[in-house]
Parts: sequence; C-alpha cells; structure tokens
Amino acid sequence: MQSALTPDLLGTFLSLRKRLLSTISRLVHSHATAEDLAQDTFLRLWERRAVSIDPGHLQNYVLRTGRNLAIDFQRRERIAPFVHGIEHLEFVADTVPTPEDTAIARQKVQALSAAIEALPPRARQVFTMARIDGLTYVEIGKALGISPKTVFSHMVTALEKLDSSCHPDQE
Repeated sequence: MQSALTPDLLGTFLSLRKRLLSTISRLVHSHATAEDLAQDTFLRLWERRAVSIDPGHLQNYVLRTGRNLAIDFQRRERIAPFVHGIEHLEFVADTVPTPEDTAIARQKVQALSAAIEALPPRARQVFTMARIDGLTYVEIGKALGISPKTVFSHMVTALEKLDSSCHPDQE
C-alpha cells in the first residue's frame, strides 16, 4: 500500500476522466454538471491524498468518489423543490417593531391617554367602562343610575372629542 500523494493520483484521474465524465453524466443528465462534479471529485481526492490506497484499487476509488458525488447531487436536486426560494427569505418582513415604530406607538398611546384624561368626567367614566371594562350600555346605565340612552349620549361625546383630539387636521 502507498499514499495517494504520489503522482499516481493525478495520472489515474486524467486517464479516467472521460470514463468518469460519462458515468457522472448518465446520473445527472447534464454535461456541465458532470464537468463540475468531475472537478469536485479530483478536489475531494486531493484533500484526502494522504490516505493510504492500494494502487490496484485507485481507479475504483476515483470512479466511486465521482459516482458518490453525483448521487449526492441528485439527492440535493430532489430536495431542492421543497426548499426552493429559500434564498429570498432575507427579504421577508421582520415582525419585530423597529425602535422608531416603538417610539411612535408610545407617543400615540401618550396622546390618547392625555385625550381620555381631558374628557368631561362623566364621558370619561362611560368611555372607560365601555371600552376598558367591556360593559354594555345597559350595564353602565345601571351602575351609574342613568338610562342607556344617556350612556349612549356620553359615549358619542367621548368618541367625538377623542377623534378630534387624535385627528385635529380633519376638523
């Protein structure tokens, strides 16, 4: 046994190149791909050149390495349709808000909170009970001792004032 580091590796590869290309081409159905895989075969063998190989088996080793690379290529091609387009995933929108979005949202919440605080006391109470506590107009009316129609009236007042304070340019 001898190391594949000898000139036998290059000589054997060059003598088997046409046969290797033919074998790989039959598997991958593309001459250009077969050329690439033949080069990959030589690179793979060169990276493992320190491995001890029986000179009688060197030809089989070269051909088997090329065939294995072709089979690996076929496997990747079968998987590719399932992961097709994965290279574009970097363009998928990130749902995490940016610091700018967070600052804008915080400003809007502060403005809305200030607008709610600026409501007349009864309208603020009705609005809070309806929108925060989730009570119906009938339930609010019973709790405050007023009619549901009056609750509705306070709610309209609250919503109009909130709308005008949150959208002052639409008046």
